Order: sequence, then structure tokens, then C-alpha cells
Amino acid sequence: AYELRQNHVSALPYHAGMSDEERTINQTKFIRDDVDVIVATVAFGMGINKPDVRFVIHYDLPKNIEGYYQETGRSGRDGEPAQCILFFSYGDKKSIEYLIDQKDDEQEKRIAEQQLRRIINYSEATDCRHRILLSYFGEDFPGNCGNCDNCKYPKPIEDWTIEAMKFLSCVARTKERFGMTYIIEVLRGSKNQKVLERKHDKLSTYGIGKDRSVEEWKNLARSLLHQGLMEETTDGYSVLKLNQNSWEVMGRKIKVEIAIEKKHKIEKTTTSLAADEQRLFEELRALRKRIADEQMVPPYVIFHDSNLRDMAQKRPQTLDEFIDISGVGTGKRDKYGKQFIEAIRNYCAEYGLPTNSEPIRELAKVVDNSLSMTVMETLELYKKGLSIDAIANERGLKSTTIAGHLAELIEKEQPVDIDRLVKPEHQEKIIAAIEEIGDETLKPIYDYLQERYSYGEIKLVRAFWRSEQLYF
Repeated sequence: AYELRQNHVSALPYHAGMSDEERTINQTKFIRDDVDVIVATVAFGMGINKPDVRFVIHYDLPKNIEGYYQETGRSGRDGEPAQCILFFSYGDKKSIEYLIDQKDDEQEKRIAEQQLRRIINYSEATDCRHRILLSYFGEDFPGNCGNCDNCKYPKPIEDWTIEAMKFLSCVARTKERFGMTYIIEVLRGSKNQKVLERKHDKLSTYGIGKDRSVEEWKNLARSLLHQGLMEETTDGYSVLKLNQNSWEVMGRKIKVEIAIEKKHKIEKTTTSLAADEQRLFEELRALRKRIADEQMVPPYVIFHDSNLRDMAQKRPQTLDEFIDISGVGTGKRDKYGKQFIEAIRNYCAEYGLPTNSEPIRELAKVVDNSLSMTVMETLELYKKGLSIDAIANERGLKSTTIAGHLAELIEKEQPVDIDRLVKPEHQEKIIAAIEEIGDETLKPIYDYLQERYSYGEIKLVRAFWRSEQLYF
């Protein structure tokens, strides 16, 4: 926090070395927008109730995926775009390994080591990060999120079915008793003493993977796990296990495609507001802060950022127009309408900005229109009039996978008709559920609808609903 302040960033600390009173004061300042940044230990994030957190930045590698998932979940709870950034270096890995070595209990040590391996696998992964996180917690997420770094800057997709068959065959021939590193040693023909003692140099899979590097094999193994084509024990030993999908891969019934790492340039994110609108938005945020301070409440209690952004775009001039702003009911109109309308009028007069304008309908988020070959293949079959089940049968994939492809196509504004895929009456029910409980994960929606609609239907309707939300 001190270094940030030295660089003119409004920041305060929150850690165990401070008194309870100091921590409470700093937390209150952050919630009330008196300070922009809190530099905190992970414990801080678990109790914060602030919906408009725009960034969660991990300066160090988290110790496990569970903690990372909870901490990142504190951002963007108001429905506005937010970013979660993880800085990762192998120095962090060494620091955590040192702490693990201090544990006395061997079982605790093994579990901690496994948790560390999994967060490193997540950090190094080339697949959709949202899908990886949900699969870790046992939830199927067909398709890709379209928002993480791996989706926005996708790596080239290559067919690695033959390599996957080799890898899974080696797992089978070693009796499903070893982890990723050992399997790769066998594939690459290692002279490791343990490999030789177990006579695994006599296996037909010994040395058949010399043409690929260790990192390439690790990338494949991680992808097999993320795609549900292989499993891993969770008792601390990280032993690879085969499942039904594994055998289907080895029987050439499932094609394996993986992303290959490459360097990419980070493109600038486009803003959803024009320059004049952005300045007005900041003016309205300042007004909201003054009102919140007077009432001794957090700013989001007055209005969310999305409400202020809508005001900056539409620029209402009367109370009747003000109530058309998202998030404004009669109560807030009567309580705050005159102050915000006056601020909007003054700003428009000073800068010559038109009033009561239709919002500039720029995309609220950048949509990456690059599509993988497998998704494009699904699109071509869809254009020929095939149903989801027919496409799945044609391609030898699961229907849920095809539904995921079509959902991705809908979100990326490709020519997919939701009415052809989901009955309109089903759409209405699913959209009502999404608007009631949110769209973050599928299972709560599925449970809320009492399991009357399939995951595929929910996934497709959620994609359609999200595409409609792209414009403010």
C-alpha cells in the first residue's frame, strides 16, 4: 500500500499486523469509496460486502484453487464487468513449497502439494479458465466463457488424438497407479531407476513419446483432465485414472483437440462510453459519493455504476425520463432525481452535449469473434438444418458439447436462431430464473427450475440472454 501511495494511487493496507480498529477503519473507507485500493491478505476478501469491486489482483500465487475461486468471486457482484488478474512466477512456487515442508503431518503435506500442483496447472493452462474452475468443482461447462485470457486470445487448436491415445494407453499399461510425471517419463523412454526396476521399459508404450517435449506432454495431460477425458485422485497422491471417455478416446470414438501455447499481443479494451459520456459518468459518481457521505452509507446503496452509466448515456431531463433509467424506482426517483437531473443538465450545458439522448450502443465488452475449428464445424452442420442430437451423432460428440458450441456461437453473434433450439415458452421460464438468481453458473438455475429443463437448454438460453445484455 505504501508503494502504491508513493506512485499516487489511493491505497490502504489490511493485514494481521494491524489492530482491529485500524482494519475496521480502512475497510470502511474502502467500502465507502474514500480509498480506491485495499492491499490485503486473503482473509480480508472473505468478509467484504462491496458489489462494485472492479479488480481483484493476486500479487502472489494462491495456495489452492478453492481460495482463488472464493477471492475472485468478490469482484463484479453488481453485474458490471470486472477483471481478475493473477501474477505467477516459479519463485512463488518455491515459497509455498517451503511452507509445505514445515508441516509435520505427512498426509497434510501430500494434500497441500496436490493443491499446489492444481493451482499451478490452472495458471499454466491453455483451456477456458471458467471451464477449468467449474470442472474442478464437479460442474460441466460445455463450450467456453469467451471472457478469460485463453478465450479472448486463443491459442491455435491442434488435433492431438494420436498423442492422447498414446498417453492414455500408457496410463492403462501401468495399471493406473502413477501420476503425470511418471507417465511422461515412460513415454519419453526415461532411464529412471524406478522405471527400470518396475520393468516399464518393456512396455509397448515405452519411448513412443520421444518426439514431444515434457512441456507438450504436460499440456496434453492437463487438457485431458480439464476436458473430462481422464481423472485424477484427490487423496494427495495425484494418481491418474481412466474413465469411460478415456476408453472412447483410445477407441477413436472421441477426437482430442488441444490449444497450443503461443505469444500474443494484448489488445486495448474498448470502453462502452464515449469520451463525453465517460466524463459525465465520473461527475455522477462524485455526486453519488457526496450523497453517500451525507447519509453515511456506501455509494452503491444510492445507485450502482450500471445505473450511473445509463444516466450518462440517456441524459434524462425530467423525472418521468429519470424513472426509465435502469435501477430507478419511484422511491429513488423522488429521493435523488432532482439532484442527478440538475447535474446532468449543468454538464450538458457546459460541454454542449445533447440531452435525453439515445445511448451510444457500443459493445459493453470486447467480443472475440475468433472461433475454433470444432465450433466452426458445428456451425456448418447447423446451417444445413441438423438438430443438436443429429450434429452430435454426425460428429461423435455429446449433445451437451454441441449445445456448448451453439451457445458460444450465439454469444459471438453468429447466425444461430434460439427459437429453433429451445421452445419460446421454455425460454421465458429460463430467462425469468436467470434474472431472479443470476447467470454465473448453471446448477443454481437448474435447481431453481426444479430440473424441468436440461442443462443444454439453460446453457443456450443463458447465451441468448447474455448476448442481449451486451448493449447498455
